[in-house]
Amino acid sequence: MAGVGVDPTGLVGRDRELAELLTFLDTAGTDGAAILLTGDPGVGKTALLDAIAEPAVAKGFRVVRGSGVEYETDISFAGLHQLIVSLSPELGRLPRPMREALEVALGLGAGPAPSRIAVLNAALSLFAEAAKERPLLLVVDDLHVIDDASRSAVGFVARRLDGHRIGLLASRRAESGASFQPTGLAELQVAPLNDADALRLLSRRFAHLPRRVLRTVAREAQGNPLALLEFAGSTTVSGDPHGGGAAWASGPARDVRALYAARVERLPRRTRDLLLFAALEGSGDIGVLEAAGGPGGLDGLAPAERDHLVKVAENSRVVRFRHPLVRSAVVDGSTGEQRRSAHRRLADALVDQPERRGDHLARATTAPDETVATVIESAAQSSLRRGDAAGAIARLRRAAELSPDQAARRRRLSQAAYVAAWLAGHLEISHEIMREVQGDPAARSLAAAATAGFLVLVTEGDADTAHAILMKAIGQAPIPSGLPRGELETALFTLTLAGEYSGRPEHWRPLVDLLARFPDAPPAAAVSLARIHHDPGAVTDDLLRRLDDEIAQLKDQTDADVVIRTALAASYLDRLPGCREAVSRVIGDGRDGGVVGASMPGLIFVALEDLDVGRWPSAADAAAELIALCEETAYDLFGQVGHYVAAMVAAQRGDLDVCRDHCEKIWSWSGPRGLRRMENCAHQAAARAALGAADFETAFRHATAICTAGVLPPFNPEAVWSAPDLVEAALRSGRLDEARRHADAVRSAGVARLSSRFALSSATVAAMTSGPEIMAQRFEEALAVPGIEQWPFEVGRAHLAYGERLRRQGLNRDARVQLTAARSRFEQLGARSWEARAAAELRATGMTRTARSKAGATLTPQELEVARLAATGLSNPEIASRLFLSPRTVSSHLYRLFPKLGITSRAALRDALEALPPEPPTARP
Repeated sequence: MAGVGVDPTGLVGRDRELAELLTFLDTAGTDGAAILLTGDPGVGKTALLDAIAEPAVAKGFRVVRGSGVEYETDISFAGLHQLIVSLSPELGRLPRPMREALEVALGLGAGPAPSRIAVLNAALSLFAEAAKERPLLLVVDDLHVIDDASRSAVGFVARRLDGHRIGLLASRRAESGASFQPTGLAELQVAPLNDADALRLLSRRFAHLPRRVLRTVAREAQGNPLALLEFAGSTTVSGDPHGGGAAWASGPARDVRALYAARVERLPRRTRDLLLFAALEGSGDIGVLEAAGGPGGLDGLAPAERDHLVKVAENSRVVRFRHPLVRSAVVDGSTGEQRRSAHRRLADALVDQPERRGDHLARATTAPDETVATVIESAAQSSLRRGDAAGAIARLRRAAELSPDQAARRRRLSQAAYVAAWLAGHLEISHEIMREVQGDPAARSLAAAATAGFLVLVTEGDADTAHAILMKAIGQAPIPSGLPRGELETALFTLTLAGEYSGRPEHWRPLVDLLARFPDAPPAAAVSLARIHHDPGAVTDDLLRRLDDEIAQLKDQTDADVVIRTALAASYLDRLPGCREAVSRVIGDGRDGGVVGASMPGLIFVALEDLDVGRWPSAADAAAELIALCEETAYDLFGQVGHYVAAMVAAQRGDLDVCRDHCEKIWSWSGPRGLRRMENCAHQAAARAALGAADFETAFRHATAICTAGVLPPFNPEAVWSAPDLVEAALRSGRLDEARRHADAVRSAGVARLSSRFALSSATVAAMTSGPEIMAQRFEEALAVPGIEQWPFEVGRAHLAYGERLRRQGLNRDARVQLTAARSRFEQLGARSWEARAAAELRATGMTRTARSKAGATLTPQELEVARLAATGLSNPEIASRLFLSPRTVSSHLYRLFPKLGITSRAALRDALEALPPEPPTARP
């Protein structure tokens, strides 16, 4: 039959497509594969999906199907729900966090909102679990009308099928338009049939029609298989369409819909009502249709089944339309009141599914109705808990439209605008919503103030306006005796952000007065965040413990807002490493189309952590991604932080021009807006760059632009982080009194107990300003602080400062140990200017670096003693006996010193030791 274009599946003229799909099945069954069928409506995409299912089952595949429903595009993961609902046994075998992420996202369970990336990863794991016993074929029809979240899931899974026995086969219309975002799937174009195949198809199905009539039908249908069958089915032997009237003249798809509409119109009223329920409900769930249609109602579907407009799945629990155009014809043929009545009946049938119930009530209601608006608002909150920010925005806006009370309307609109700006990253939508709220007295509500303040802060950097809006709204709101909740919490958080970026007393002093009215709060609450930012040294041990506990729980946290707020608190207290996994999930979610707004603070925290722990290339990459994303989305304020991280990386690498360029961008944008904190960030980077270049006067000028020597002002975290810069710049520029005053201020601030980095910095500046009699002891204490290895740059600076003091006291031998350690640290980090400083100090001790020695390495006194004894031919046990060590310790010393000397065996020891520069006599105090 293939020779005449007829396949055993019954399809005509699809040899090429079926051959490609069979090859696809072979690949999918072993290594995973994905393919997307594209073509015009009615061209046969659905028929190909149906046709390939049978050979898939014969090859051992388990086939799971889903389809897009245009009336469910507002329900996130509605399409994914169709693919997962039949995999409940496999869902139960997933690890608990993954299972719960899917259950919450699909509305099957309750819990905190999972991130988009968590849901996508869980879906992939579920499909992989289902494919363990036999290959899995996922079939998704009408991908162009599936909800955005499910479409993201399809693309995410399709790009990660390598190594899994999973096939993903989808279809979409060719004219889907610009709104259809690419999925990354390989595409197979399904073209119209040629004239010969069109006539062959007609001859098989309509042998009773004359050849001339078939040629006319083929010409009018333009090779569209669905149009061929429907046109011919409605044509008499004479060639006239059934029922008279004009023939088909406006395109196959439109005319086929008209034919379907005529067939639907001929059905009994009861059948049409049931079809309307099925079309508007979307999933085809028999249980829902039974509940909406009443007892025995499904018997009325029989006429539609006999006319091949719908089909009931083999399990008899799902009703499917033969073609999407049938569904469109059913809906188009109904009146507005009929559709609203159907939505009301469906809402009554979905009382246990708040989001779907809310959506149907939203479509059923035309006049303001507070009861309905409350249900829809509750559905929006459910959406947020599932991580569906876009769905929450749409539902809040609809709830606002149906609110009889204008204050409630504006409150719901303001909440939608805040979610759009803070979580979803949709500034244009947020601005659009706020335009509906502006100019009305009720716009001074907390929700409206929080949104307006956030928008003007992150887009324009206008902390003055944000502060004024928020203080006025909070001042007019009732203040509870307990912790702030709801809108007040959101307003306080936004006010804290305004004060944080401003850093000016006129903004933070009123905030401090306001905070005094509230009790202690959890670490991620606005009250705690503001208090931490105001005075880190005053953070209690109890709050630190609670923060550590919350950070430990972030691995299971799916609420992006909680993750970002916890990371914000952690960023002030050197605890970002513990937040890395959770913050990365938020960023991944944003990259995959989820909470883009929250992903920008996430990138800030990842960039800062990479900067702090010495992963500078990664920090630079995160900063560049943040800057680009902020330019694309117009979140200009967050982009300034990207420039700060980029400037710090450049400063510590010694890229002075790059550092200066980023600093100038910060000063030119933030300076006119009075964003003191961002200006301080740029001064910190400039001071660090100048110190690396040994330009101590310039460094002092920038460091004292952040704060006066001897003062660590409140709401100025850069004053704490840049304290070693100010102390060093003061010392090296001859300002010993200023250096000592500032070291005393650091000690009095009490920050040393907050983290090992703060402890190291506090101890280092104390050692730098100590007298010669206790200097060495102070430096040794600094370098003995537990946990400092995670801060390599700060450790390198401590070694450098120690070595510089030792050399200036004439203790060259001891100085070399510290300076070599500093040079090694800086070289490993890529801190070229700082490495050059350490190398210059080493040369000043009389030491030159041998070509043989490993980068920056020198022998410790014990390593040198072991090397000398080994060079005489002594064995490890003999050396151990002489030095009162274990043979294993001797072996370890030799293992470390060989690379330092640039050798690989004992035989080269003597020559390597002779090549070392002589040690000059050291003067002792």
